[in-house]
Amino acid sequence: MLLSHDVDQQLRDRRPDPKPFSGWALRRIIEIDHDCPGLLAASFCFGAQRRQALFLLLALAELLGIDAIAHHLRSAESMPELTSANSSAVFGEAVLRLRRPRDLVRAVLAGPPVGLLGTLARLGHDPIGEPRTYYELGRLYLSRDPADRRRVKILGQIGGDLVGAQIPIVSALDPVLLHPALVSRLHELPQVTELHSALTYIRARCSGATDDAIRASLKRLKPGGHRGDLVKFWAARFDEPPVEFNLRGDPTLIVLDSAAALIDAGRRYTNCLAAKINEVFLGAFVYVEFRSVRCGEPGLIAELRHTDRGFVLEGLYGPDNRRVHPERAQIARRKLAACGVALLAHAPGERETVVAAARLLNEHALVEPDNHVGWGNEMLEVAEGLQHLLDEAA
Repeated sequence: MLLSHDVDQQLRDRRPDPKPFSGWALRRIIEIDHDCPGLLAASFCFGAQRRQALFLLLALAELLGIDAIAHHLRSAESMPELTSANSSAVFGEAVLRLRRPRDLVRAVLAGPPVGLLGTLARLGHDPIGEPRTYYELGRLYLSRDPADRRRVKILGQIGGDLVGAQIPIVSALDPVLLHPALVSRLHELPQVTELHSALTYIRARCSGATDDAIRASLKRLKPGGHRGDLVKFWAARFDEPPVEFNLRGDPTLIVLDSAAALIDAGRRYTNCLAAKINEVFLGAFVYVEFRSVRCGEPGLIAELRHTDRGFVLEGLYGPDNRRVHPERAQIARRKLAACGVALLAHAPGERETVVAAARLLNEHALVEPDNHVGWGNEMLEVAEGLQHLLDEAA
């Protein structure tokens, strides 16, 4: 037979270890504890769900006023005996009497809304964000808007515990991007703004980026991936070039103006053009294929860097990235220059003297006329090429 003090000891052993909290919730409950002594100490022993229900009510009291919340508590069917004139005392007494989180939430929110209690249980023991976060959580679960219902569903589909930032993230996210695999990769609100801007760019560069197609692409996100995987998926499908390059009607020049064109050319020339898709997608480079009019003669690829003053030839590449024959390099350079592309030029003066100095300085890459970084046979000043563009614009 157990003695009474043994029973008391067992009951004490079953009590959860106190878990303190801080921030706005602690400041608020200390104020209420003055009119309802014992509330603060009791709240430290609340389970996660009951504590989060308390934080929800504290947040509503912070934003709507303690009197408004006390009025709801007095009117609740389960609390008809709350007659104190002091709103803080009414609040504290209700929290202590209503031991079930469901009853506590129902006393203030009609319902409570389906799923809200489950979400509260996944928020841990500490306050999440500011009071506005709890207000938004309650608004989402009370809303009948289809987009908000989708947001609530996403919160339930995210695996594991929730973090406070995921509530404003879900609220702010474009409805087309609402998918648990993506939301679980977002941890702060600025990431949503960044993602929205990237989505705007994707829609401008990819004709196939319809809302339905974007939703379908979200299903391809793999566990443990990055939010940037969505952008990479669509970059590999761009078909609206960000930079326009005028070929001046030259049929031997072909702009590789889509991801598909770059992949195809990379396969035909056995080079790394497929790895350059992101740079073309972002408008940093343009690649032009030069097809020879002679039957059986291999073509070449010209790499053009895009600048705020026009295009500059970065390099010429043959199949397998082999060097281009000087004669063919000269023809390609001349054609590109006619399209307004600036070519690298040597220092003023005789070519032979500059070449001799370059060789003795061991700068052979500049000397070779067919090298992808060389001056080439066409010694055009960069300024001439840029001036040509300016004259055309005028």
